[in-house]
Amino acid sequence: MMDAVKNWWGGLSMRERWLVGVAGALAVAVLGWALGRPTVAAFLDLESRHRAAVEREGRVAAKAQLLSQRPAKAVAAAVDAVAMDQYLAQSAGEIGLTLDRNEPRGDRQATIAIAKAKAPTLTDWLASLEARGFVVDQLTITPAADGTVGMTAELRKGGQ
Repeated sequence: MMDAVKNWWGGLSMRERWLVGVAGALAVAVLGWALGRPTVAAFLDLESRHRAAVEREGRVAAKAQLLSQRPAKAVAAAVDAVAMDQYLAQSAGEIGLTLDRNEPRGDRQATIAIAKAKAPTLTDWLASLEARGFVVDQLTITPAADGTVGMTAELRKGGQ
């Protein structure tokens, strides 16, 4: 086999040897690019997915810690001193959420609705309400086409 290649190479002129050499170098470069590009893309994708997973893990750990804490008695007393619907409207407004529906159901329950909100903001707000002693009895979150979510919920003060 090698003798056949040596005889073939020896039969080529100098110009043909240059052309075959350049064609071989280009073939090696294209083959290297074809194998290397997907490999590099895969490693970059793994890195970004790992970074996102680490961020998600941190948010979940923070929310779990927040949910495991008992509400402070001062916060519970402040919530009891204000009507529930007023407290919900005020706490939602402080973080930029607008309650489209805020219907009290007695002095310890309310039904609320938010038409448009960012999902992380909404879930953080609900988690903070739970940390303050509220219980979410029913929750419906629906995604919208623009990347936001809508929410309806029935809330009650804890201890009932």
